[in-house]
Amino acid sequence: MNLPFYIARRYLFAKKSHNAINIISLISVCGIAVATIAMVCVLSVFNGFSSLVASMFSHFDPELKIVPATGKVFDPHSVSFNQVRQMPEIEVCTETLEDNVLARYGNRQEVAVAKGVEQSFRNLTDIDTLLLGGQFELQEGETDYAVPGIGLAYVLGVQAGFVDPIEIMAPKRDETVNPANPATSFNAEYAYVGGVFCINQPSYDERFVLLPISLVRRLLHYETEVSSLELKLTPKANLNVVKKQIRAMLGSDFRVLDRYEQQAEAFRMMQIEKWMSFLILAFVLAIALFNVISSLYMLMIEKQQDVQIIRSMGADRSFISRIFLTEGALIPAAGALAGVIIGVIICLMQQHFGIIKLGNTLGAFVSDNYPVKIEITDIILIFTTIFLLGLAAARYPVSQLSRKWQKIERLVIWLFPLMLCCCKPPISDKNTISVTIEPQRFFVEKIAGGRLAVHTTVPAGQSPETYDPSPRDMLQIADSKAYMQIGKIGFELAWMNSIRSNNSKLPIFDLSDGIKWIENEEDNEDHGHSHGQFDPHIWMSTNNAKIISANILSALSTLDAENADFFQDNYKALITEIDSVANELHSILDTLTIRTFVIYHPALTYFADEFHLTQLAIEAEGKEPSAASMKALVDRAKRENVRVVFVQQEFDRKHAEQLATEINASVVVINPLDADWCSQMIATARALCNPKNPQK
Repeated sequence: MNLPFYIARRYLFAKKSHNAINIISLISVCGIAVATIAMVCVLSVFNGFSSLVASMFSHFDPELKIVPATGKVFDPHSVSFNQVRQMPEIEVCTETLEDNVLARYGNRQEVAVAKGVEQSFRNLTDIDTLLLGGQFELQEGETDYAVPGIGLAYVLGVQAGFVDPIEIMAPKRDETVNPANPATSFNAEYAYVGGVFCINQPSYDERFVLLPISLVRRLLHYETEVSSLELKLTPKANLNVVKKQIRAMLGSDFRVLDRYEQQAEAFRMMQIEKWMSFLILAFVLAIALFNVISSLYMLMIEKQQDVQIIRSMGADRSFISRIFLTEGALIPAAGALAGVIIGVIICLMQQHFGIIKLGNTLGAFVSDNYPVKIEITDIILIFTTIFLLGLAAARYPVSQLSRKWQKIERLVIWLFPLMLCCCKPPISDKNTISVTIEPQRFFVEKIAGGRLAVHTTVPAGQSPETYDPSPRDMLQIADSKAYMQIGKIGFELAWMNSIRSNNSKLPIFDLSDGIKWIENEEDNEDHGHSHGQFDPHIWMSTNNAKIISANILSALSTLDAENADFFQDNYKALITEIDSVANELHSILDTLTIRTFVIYHPALTYFADEFHLTQLAIEAEGKEPSAASMKALVDRAKRENVRVVFVQQEFDRKHAEQLATEINASVVVINPLDADWCSQMIATARALCNPKNPQK
């Protein structure tokens, strides 16, 4: 687990002691969320307009268009172009020839763009769906037809079916203009209006007229030349792949343009507007992130005590800085996530229901509703921008805190001896021995016989796997005559290094010296699952209890040699008491027929080993059981006719009761951490013989 992330997440969602911190954090998240919603909606609207414009251009512009890199025309009948036409991805290939002309009808005239096309142009685009009148027919016998845009038709005053043709004029490209008679310098052709198109784009509707390519060639004195080759791909073709292949075939003399490149200026302007709007909203977002700095400052002030505890556990400045830096990143991340979700929902509602209209009159615009289109790249960019800005905003207060800690550390180094003298609590009349758990206190008090007081660091009812000592506990340990550890229990694995480093002169005795450790395995048939390389519950065995007692005698005799004989007599009495407990346990367990039991947390490994019992554990390596492991455990417990399920009083009974119901067994609560070691050992044995009434 990433511990800084875990702590920062707890700080983010935990209730603060000062309500202002919660309010400022909530304001930060809401401000970032609102800015994120605006970003998502604005960028999606720009995407929607781009798609709308692209869809309108798609009625007239081809999917791919081949034009010369230099010059106006080229000959499309080379070997390379034949290879292009034969590509299986090409569905339609049509030739076009464009140039400026003068269109005249009666006494009206207008400069237009004549686009000469083949009849296959109908298959290239959706031109038939764009006609407001007439039909798309370019030639009928010897008669040529023109299809002007609606704007150009309005200026010339023509409609489909007019009996008089439009006169199309163009300068003779291979002759000079005769100033005396300019009319002789123009070619003229005639075409009847076969239809009028409208695509709601002024650049086409007001300027273009579609003509037979043969007419345009005669007008411009060309034979086979074209301005471009326009291509339509098959439905399954990949446009980018085909585009690269055509470029490779034709070389650098030709350009292959997709629809966006054909209308580069229009789309470039929309992209500029889109990203300028994004930058403006990002600036607004940066202002909103100042709240993150405020809330982070206040949080660091509130959590100073937590910081001191974490530092006493051995955490360095870098570790604590990562906690608050992660906290500073989580606030904008939470706001960004909420904003993205809400923004996407708003865009989807607009996309499907058209809540916001472009105008009050339906049909007045190309689209009645504001068009929107959500693009995943925009969402990723928005989230990344907010996260990085939030991280940058969080670095300032965290760096200030780190510099402050450096100053405090220097001060503490100089003042620490004075602080110890001033803050040290009064020394009690009796010397004190600190131990980790209550069963240790039982053995130490028996041998010490009142000559020494015993302080248990992990209080009764607390788990030594998860307990964090209070500052009072640490002061009590520092004031002790010695510390006696039990061996490898969770509390000691986490805290002994700190205890040693903070109390370099404190004598520490390991009561597990000489114990034969039982190693835990992934699936130990005899002793079940546990939580580490070795099972730490060594005191749950009479043989180990004697070794622990001998280690206590040795430690006390070292600490107080004058009372060594007194301690020796008490030790002998304790060994007699332990032997008595062992004899009673043997009388209870040696004739036991069902020698397998289940326990939630595997604390009876050494108990089971001494009396040849089989322990099956519900918990595995400190984790709750999976469904598969529970099923396997139930099956085995049924096979071995298990009749008792132990659960320690500090653990949840849910899984134990569930399993007991499955196998028709009794749940018995035990307390291996009890200070009354003798009674607890005997009660455990009696529960195995009579689980329904363990007192007998």
